[in-house]
Amino acid sequence: MAKHGYDPARVFVRGGGLSEGVEWGFWLAVTVWWVVELGLGPFQLVMMGTVLELSVLLAETPTGVVADLVSRKRSIIVAQMVMGLGFIWAVASTNYWLILPAQVMFGVGWTFRSGADTAWVTDELKGLGEFHDDDIDRLLLQKHRFGILVGIVTLSLTMLVGQLTSVRWAAIVMGLLEIGIGLYYSRAMHEEHFIPGRHDDRGFVDTLRGGLTAIASQPRLRALVAVVLVLDMGSEAFDRLGFKYFLDNADVDDDSLIVLGVLFLALAGAGLVINMASTRALTHGFGVARLAVVLLTMAALGGLLASVTSIVVVIALGYMTQDSMREALWPVVSGWANRDAPTEVRATVHSLIGQTTAIGELIGGITLGAVAEFTSIRTALVIAAVLFGISALLATRGVAPRSPSPHRNLGA
Repeated sequence: MAKHGYDPARVFVRGGGLSEGVEWGFWLAVTVWWVVELGLGPFQLVMMGTVLELSVLLAETPTGVVADLVSRKRSIIVAQMVMGLGFIWAVASTNYWLILPAQVMFGVGWTFRSGADTAWVTDELKGLGEFHDDDIDRLLLQKHRFGILVGIVTLSLTMLVGQLTSVRWAAIVMGLLEIGIGLYYSRAMHEEHFIPGRHDDRGFVDTLRGGLTAIASQPRLRALVAVVLVLDMGSEAFDRLGFKYFLDNADVDDDSLIVLGVLFLALAGAGLVINMASTRALTHGFGVARLAVVLLTMAALGGLLASVTSIVVVIALGYMTQDSMREALWPVVSGWANRDAPTEVRATVHSLIGQTTAIGELIGGITLGAVAEFTSIRTALVIAAVLFGISALLATRGVAPRSPSPHRNLGA
């Protein structure tokens, strides 16, 4: 416990989990808004993702470097405010071209938080003498688990508000909650063990160069970049087109919010189970890279199951499998990056990995969006599932023998 009575692990788990949970509720509302209320086609949906990822691509590294140079706490607070405003903007109009720029706010806001929260809690715990790589891996999964539990609540809230008023108001409520979490961070988060790069006379270019050098010089980080790039070439297809594929086959326009809400709740439940299994695996020394191989392999199989049939129940089961595996994968990827990143450029390394995500989703989004538009959504989803399988093969390059470490319960 820090001298001011705060527990950085608890703030990390609660703040990050609350934000993840609110985002579950928002994506339910905005998916119904785009697919049902506005009737957007495959290419328009993928264009939403393309604008988002282009924003991430341009902003990810600069915002990561700023977090290392100035303040990780301030970066996280800015992220919450910008993303919350973006949520509200996304439903402010029925005009596609007026709401498209909201994706820029999502992207830029997300980059301010990307890696900064993990870098912050790592430095704080290290300063308190409580740091261990394995503990951070488990803490990331613990935050994600709490986020899923919060997500079950926000999904239910979204369904309730959407039924009583409209999906537009449900999205606005989620935006206001996201901003409120930024206020929580401003009061609960302390920055006692972070030394800003500007105090060490490190400039923007030096910090960026340090992050690039760290990735280039370490085989495991290079392997991680390859995994993330290929994975996200396929991810955009499922993230943007998967729910449309499900709703098109379900044919339930009038009850889309309820039907999709039930699917989201099923995804959350499956994600919770996979998260708990992943935590147990890491506790017993399974290793982040080896766990990534398993999760990616199962995501590929689930993706194939969801995309080769028109049977709604089978689509739901396959989608639930691939989505829950990919959901559990992100804290694992963060732990992998955090384990090998030097302290002074930790947020920058996380941001460079995030930028790789943006590059993969840009390439995959445009390519698979065109495939869906000119052939079928099913074809695009099959290709995406194959890409998940390739990323699983690439993840084997990061596997190394590891021994279990004592488990300490961090956060709450």
